[in-house]
Amino acid sequence: MRSRFLAFTAALCLAAPAAVADATQAAADAAASAGLIQNPRGCGTVGSVLDAADPVNMVMVDGFGVASFAVDTANPEAQAWFDHGVRLRWAFEHKESVRAFRKARALDPECGMCAWGEAWALGPNLNGGGTDDESMREGRRLAQMARRTARDATPVQRQMIDAMIQRYSGFKSSRAVRFARAMDRIARANPDKPLITAVTADAWMLKAEDWWDDEGRALDPGITRAMEILEASLEKAPNDPGTIHLYIHLTEWSDDPHKAIPYGERLAMLAPSASHLVHMPSHTFFRVGRYRDAMMSNVNAVALDQRYNELAAPPGGIPGMPLHSHNIHFGMGGALMAGGGDEGLLLARRFLTTYADIPAANAWRQMQAHNAYAIFGRFGSAEEVAALPEPPEDRPLLRASWRYARGEAAARAGDARAVRAEAEAIRAIRDTATFDAARGRDIKDFVEVFQRVLEGRAAMVEGNPAAAVVAYGRAAEIQGSGEEGGDPPVIWYPTRRSLAAAMLANGDAAGAKAKIEELLTDWPSDPYSLWVLAEAEAALGNAEAAEAARVRSRVEWVGGAMTLSAA
Repeated sequence: MRSRFLAFTAALCLAAPAAVADATQAAADAAASAGLIQNPRGCGTVGSVLDAADPVNMVMVDGFGVASFAVDTANPEAQAWFDHGVRLRWAFEHKESVRAFRKARALDPECGMCAWGEAWALGPNLNGGGTDDESMREGRRLAQMARRTARDATPVQRQMIDAMIQRYSGFKSSRAVRFARAMDRIARANPDKPLITAVTADAWMLKAEDWWDDEGRALDPGITRAMEILEASLEKAPNDPGTIHLYIHLTEWSDDPHKAIPYGERLAMLAPSASHLVHMPSHTFFRVGRYRDAMMSNVNAVALDQRYNELAAPPGGIPGMPLHSHNIHFGMGGALMAGGGDEGLLLARRFLTTYADIPAANAWRQMQAHNAYAIFGRFGSAEEVAALPEPPEDRPLLRASWRYARGEAAARAGDARAVRAEAEAIRAIRDTATFDAARGRDIKDFVEVFQRVLEGRAAMVEGNPAAAVVAYGRAAEIQGSGEEGGDPPVIWYPTRRSLAAAMLANGDAAGAKAKIEELLTDWPSDPYSLWVLAEAEAALGNAEAAEAARVRSRVEWVGGAMTLSAA
């Protein structure tokens, strides 16, 4: 069963990476985290996009793909902006997509499908946005406008418009399924149209409350149908970015996430300017244990956000990009697992600079920042760690993470007393800080994990592995057992790895081996865990197995020497 911290991460993923207004962000954060869902659908709530900026000065940045869907316009510019709107929508650039469709509609007010596109772009999406009443009303208005103006529309286009009206009309409880069914009928008759099939699969994914059980089996027939649609479409159009994007999301927590690997490996080449699509393969890479690739996908995605800002100057700049922090967070997670100190520090500096003043109410953004502090603690110089400013009193999570960074750095320096001092400071934060009552227990557990990790680090430095077993055991107990990895996790590494290292140092090589073999099902190919496994096999006299594990440990590791005390 997935740990509650994976579930916590999934819920928070839906709430937090969006760089929207602080008050809106905090509210979305609190609401989503309470759900503790287990099937991550997207990467950050964007909320309503009705306030998308005027498109008059919008720039069409190339590199978002080449897919085209002919609509009812004789104006080539309107057609181009419609296509760009579709590409932006599949790149989860929701506000920019709305702007593109509005520009297409301004160029040809009689283009019914241009109004359809705007209605689609501002409506429900896998990032949890577009479901508010105002967006629904505007979606209905636009869909009805599409019907009135679509004089030159083809029968298929008219069917798509009628389906969009279903999305926004009638009882709220049945809108999603009626839209999915209406699109499904169109898709069955037009299986060679990637836009139609992708919109249909997306509709079934949105309709389902839960996607997969703990064994990766579909919990909703709509998910089974979405998988059928996407796989059939990929056979006909294997290079469609929107279809690949949805397929990565749908397979990530299925029983076989590896199926998306060949598509993910080429997605960045198909849409080389779309930061979120360049990022997307990292969902698969992290899930299957390709941590270096997950890191580099996001290093590239972060750079593309900067490029898009320079070329298109979207309103709000980089801090206003809903998924920028998610890209950085995911990249930092990959860097921590792969030992990518240089890349990780680059991302950590960007995160703490871009989000220098995280609101006190935004717990998720503070939890994302933990990876930045962890990177400084694991890879930063003593001078860099010492220079990190102490967060204010009303940011308890940031303060705990700041203490954790200092503790990890002290452990690397072999200063057990300093490590224990930081662990005690984290304990004090747990005892005195006020947390959001709706999820205070989860946050206090999160903080305690890193207190116990530092206690374990100090005990290992002191040469007391028995005490480390107790400390790491408590951390692993909190983190939970089972599938903890992916998306990336809110706790950056499997604390069972540290527990196994302490068990080995305490003379229990067989127990350490069993613990590592257990966790590798949830954190496949974790290089540090494989190194601990190699040490355990060697202690058991299994030289051949030890060498095999050692070779495997070097596949994903780009860091320096490994030690049991830092595992």
